[in-house]
Amino acid sequence: MQDRIVVINTGDGACGSLARKLRGEHVYCRVLTMTDALKDLQTPGAKGILIPGGSRGEAGTGLDWSALLSLDLPLLAMGDAALGLCLHAGGTLGEKKDTPTVAQVQYPLADPLFDQVEPGERYLTNLRTMLLPEGAHPAAQAQEGVLGFRLGEKPVYGLAFHVEQNDPDGMGLLMNFCQQVCGCDPWWEPKLVIEQAHREMEALIGDGEAVCALSGGVDSGVCAVMGNMALGHRLHCLFVDTGLMREGESDRVTQYFQETMGLNFTRIDASHRVMAALAGVTSAKEKEQRMTDCLCQVLAEEVQKIGHVKLILQGTNYSDSLLGGTIMADGQTPDGIPILAPLRELFKSEVRDIAEELGFASWMIHRQPFPGTGLALRIFGEVTEEKLTILRQADDVFREELKQSGQSRRLWKYFAVLAEDPAGQQEQPYVVILRAVQAVEGASAMASRVSYDVLERVCQSIRQSSPKVRRVLYDLTPSRDSSEIEWH
Repeated sequence: MQDRIVVINTGDGACGSLARKLRGEHVYCRVLTMTDALKDLQTPGAKGILIPGGSRGEAGTGLDWSALLSLDLPLLAMGDAALGLCLHAGGTLGEKKDTPTVAQVQYPLADPLFDQVEPGERYLTNLRTMLLPEGAHPAAQAQEGVLGFRLGEKPVYGLAFHVEQNDPDGMGLLMNFCQQVCGCDPWWEPKLVIEQAHREMEALIGDGEAVCALSGGVDSGVCAVMGNMALGHRLHCLFVDTGLMREGESDRVTQYFQETMGLNFTRIDASHRVMAALAGVTSAKEKEQRMTDCLCQVLAEEVQKIGHVKLILQGTNYSDSLLGGTIMADGQTPDGIPILAPLRELFKSEVRDIAEELGFASWMIHRQPFPGTGLALRIFGEVTEEKLTILRQADDVFREELKQSGQSRRLWKYFAVLAEDPAGQQEQPYVVILRAVQAVEGASAMASRVSYDVLERVCQSIRQSSPKVRRVLYDLTPSRDSSEIEWH
């Protein structure tokens, strides 16, 4: 097996962020749970262990340090994981400072890990120094105390800080660990996935047909185009129109994949079935379940119509699978048809790289993440045709104003939400909430400072186009993770 670094998933957004940084430098890494990591690290090709812990200033838990250290592989623990490693080795921790601190860090240890890494500032949300055990060497020192160490002569390190965004010294430190300390060769290229996917598809399909469900997003789109390259029109691309897409989006998706990309494309109008399934439903969780059941039923019916289907392609990417803590395993339908996820080892940014390689249009590559439940998730209470019409209009106004003003380019997500105004009258029962966020680190985000004149124009346009909207609000709430960005 080819060289790899194993990143242990501690449940913090820093894991995915660090893995994306390494892959951007062609170092292949896998993000695994503690249990899966111990199995993977005992197979050929494993070169080192990275543990990006949290940043709460508390010793990381849930890590089997004895088992990890017994593997005799280079190890780098960061953030809270470094504090846990210090305690395991017999050290103690200094008092935690909850006030965010910028520490001036020096690297006194002559070690390959710090080759050409300059002293400089490190941002710590919860600074906590370490009192090292006997035999450990101070490796990162600040005025406040020791922030990093190496355990004896072993290539085992703990650094009580993380690599920040756009941080060349931090990136240099990571690359030193992977290449100089671990001896890991940089070989990873996302386009290698295309070649592997072709081989897997051809091996599984035999002389049968294949199906790919297209949602309209870049993940399923890349999956479909890769399948078309390998299988031609034996791949049937199914786009289930739920009636819950944004303004004009269903037509745009149909035109792009059917005419521009030339796929064997079928659009299925399931809007009436979806609305019937959502009738009377008010909770986000039940909406999602009802829609999932409905979509599965529609797709199962289409698979039966096609006949002789031997393979299902699914656009799940690595970021999706990390929600479960490990790489998603390919599976099969209840009828025994194999399910292949050719993007299962690609982060979202890598999927976009593949899309660019395949010649996708820019608007499709950078299409914003959209809930699987569509606009149903962005409507409080029961979904009705009236609410969908109002929300589509409001969302379209907001999106167009942001694009025209040039502010959309720096945003991660922006959208409108519709709720019933508790103080509203029968003539004006609704309130529209606008949401626009910028990515910070990992999956956290902060509300964007959209200019006042843009918000003022959006408010005026929404109230003019939708007289039943009584108020228009802007949500300034920051988000600790991706689940807090949406209103559900």
